[in-house]
Amino acid sequence: MMTLDFVKTCVVGLAIAAVTLAAIAPLRAQFPTLPEGPGRDLVEVTCGSCHDIEMVAINGRSEERWRLTVDEMVGYGLRLSPADRDLVLRYLATYLPAK
Repeated sequence: MMTLDFVKTCVVGLAIAAVTLAAIAPLRAQFPTLPEGPGRDLVEVTCGSCHDIEMVAINGRSEERWRLTVDEMVGYGLRLSPADRDLVLRYLATYLPAK
């Protein structure tokens, strides 16, 4: 049987959790995300399998630098078909160019 103290403790714990989640929700919205565009989902899955997608979103590069980066990731074990590699590179070069 639950005691009144136990119920109070649970209610307070839930209230603290709700306030904490409400406080961090706006912070999460401030993190960069990938721009909408063809290939976005593939880039999100491919790059996001090892990296926080925010890291990818803030690192604009030239097409050549993206190509070198993808080649480096393949060296670390990334597996991409040639067609998917082309889609990833096209997306990165188009939507995350050098700044």
